[in-house]
Parts: sequence; structure tokens; C-alpha cells
Amino acid sequence: MAEYIHGVSQKRPKNNAEAMCFDELSQKGWAVTKRGWPDFFCINEKVEICLVEVKPRHAHPLKQNQETVMKQLSKYGVKCFKWTPDGGFEVVKYEE
Repeated sequence: MAEYIHGVSQKRPKNNAEAMCFDELSQKGWAVTKRGWPDFFCINEKVEICLVEVKPRHAHPLKQNQETVMKQLSKYGVKCFKWTPDGGFEVVKYEE
């Protein structure tokens, strides 16, 4: 299993076909996860995309897997946000 992606849980899936794919990708050096994906994938008429993770309150932080996935995607130009009823949209992005 690739250990170079800090913050990504790499739990082997229970589904047999997914587990076989997981094993093959891991053997080829990939860090593989199904965890941490945001609640919403959004696309508009201009074919711009963004990802949004919803939390019940601003004080609720992103889980480590969520933060890692969103920050990595933001490195490639994907707009990522945390949204809460009491805080609205908060940008999630990778910072060096």
C-alpha cells in the first residue's frame, strides 16, 4: 500500500470486485480510498464544477479524509467548499 498520502484512509473494501481492484492499484503504488468524498458535486451551464461538503455548524470541522481529498483536488483547479447554515461557503484549498 502506498503510504505517501497523509490523511487518506486506505481501508480495503469488502466488495470482492472492489477489493481486487484496490489490491491491484495498491500493488502499482497508488494510495486508494473510497472515503472523504464531498456531499455534492456541482456543475453549471458553463461546465464549471465545484465540490461542497455540508456540516451542521461552522464549528464542525472537516474530517481528515474530507480535508485531504478536497485540498488535493483544489491543487488541480477544482473549487472546493465547506458549507454550514451559520457560516455559508468557506473555501477549502491546498496551501503549501
